[in-house]
Amino acid sequence: MNKAYRILIVAGGYLDCEWAEQWLKKMDISYCIAADRGLMYVDKLGIKVHCILGDYDSVDKKALDKYKNKDSHDSQQDSLSKNMNILTFPTEKDYTDTHLAIKKAIHVIKERKEGFFEIYILGAIGTRLDHTMTNIYCMNEAYEAGIDCYMVDKYNKIYICDKERQILKKEQHGSFVSIVPVTEAVILTLKGMKYNLNHFYLKQGVSICQSNEIAKEAAQIIVEKGKIIVYETRD
Repeated sequence: MNKAYRILIVAGGYLDCEWAEQWLKKMDISYCIAADRGLMYVDKLGIKVHCILGDYDSVDKKALDKYKNKDSHDSQQDSLSKNMNILTFPTEKDYTDTHLAIKKAIHVIKERKEGFFEIYILGAIGTRLDHTMTNIYCMNEAYEAGIDCYMVDKYNKIYICDKERQILKKEQHGSFVSIVPVTEAVILTLKGMKYNLNHFYLKQGVSICQSNEIAKEAAQIIVEKGKIIVYETRD
């Protein structure tokens, strides 16, 4: 398989920077988008950023100027801002900054046309549950465009699925796998797990697919009808 072209979106929710630093060492990021306050995390972690966007209502002005200043004689700032794509949106807008970043990522991928693409989102989970839930569902836009999209933090790896998915036990993010229907009803088969299912009709509001575990080297999730959110989690 060809090397994946990975786009990293850093949003302004909570991010454990110590964990993120170690996670980034395992990832080969091709393109980075900082969404509004996410620029603070990008700067702290020293990530090379290609695009910053948002209304910048929650970004420290000094940090923003550092990346916007294309006339600086400081070599570090020159390298940070070289070929930088800076997009500014009004505070009153139709989409959240994270959603705009997902749209931008899809646009960048479509321009490349061919290849294997993934989007990873850090800092999209926080104390505002409304923002967190919205961010999860906004990943559907990438999924509908045929792009695998993952929301990741120290405790969770979250993604959308409407077909077959294999999870290797040695590569899973944590110890548990939970499934929540996106559509009103889902027909689901689970194999290789502690609690397997066979053509199970899973309705919204039923908690039967919480905190499952992978029992073998790999588990299979087969969505025969509908669409689900998969959570690979740890306590």
